[in-house]
Amino acid sequence: MEWAQQFVEQYGYWAVFIWTFIEGESVFIAAAALAAAGLLTPWKVIVVAACGAYIGHIVFFAIGRWKGVAVIEAVPFLKRHYPKANMILDRYAHWSVFIFQYLYGTRLVAAILFGCSSIGFARFALLQVVNCLTWSLVIYTVGHLLGIAGMAILHRFGVGGLIVTLLAALLAGGWIYFRYGHRHVRNHLADHDDKHGDE
Repeated sequence: MEWAQQFVEQYGYWAVFIWTFIEGESVFIAAAALAAAGLLTPWKVIVVAACGAYIGHIVFFAIGRWKGVAVIEAVPFLKRHYPKANMILDRYAHWSVFIFQYLYGTRLVAAILFGCSSIGFARFALLQVVNCLTWSLVIYTVGHLLGIAGMAILHRFGVGGLIVTLLAALLAGGWIYFRYGHRHVRNHLADHDDKHGDE
């Protein structure tokens, strides 16, 4: 997160826009934490993040309409996340627009897949307005609360205490993911492969 904070401090709202256009909760959360400290304006952070995510979705949807799977196959990052994104789109068609927004690594490939699908541009664009605004409010709230907590820890325990807390949180999050989330995703992918193998 330190690199994200430095990025935001150097480039301001442009950093938030660029990173949310690509994928990015890390820079957005850092910006929300800085807003909690009074260094950025909260509503501007929320609006810029929502706009960055929205424009990113529209651009990659258009890429999906243009070249689609060929682009996914040509880009290793997109190709790596393609099976998971395709499985979610197949299983949760009506809710997948909203689900992908919170799954790191799938957002861009999902937008391309939507471009390859039968969903109309107007419907996709409208759903993304709701999706991106909701997401920006949720993630901003998380970052803002983290910023307040970080300042409280820093004030009480100093830099050392803040670093120890961050490391503990990262370790706990990693353990939870690999203990529960990773296995859950892997099992879903295995079920998806078996299902298509039987067809």
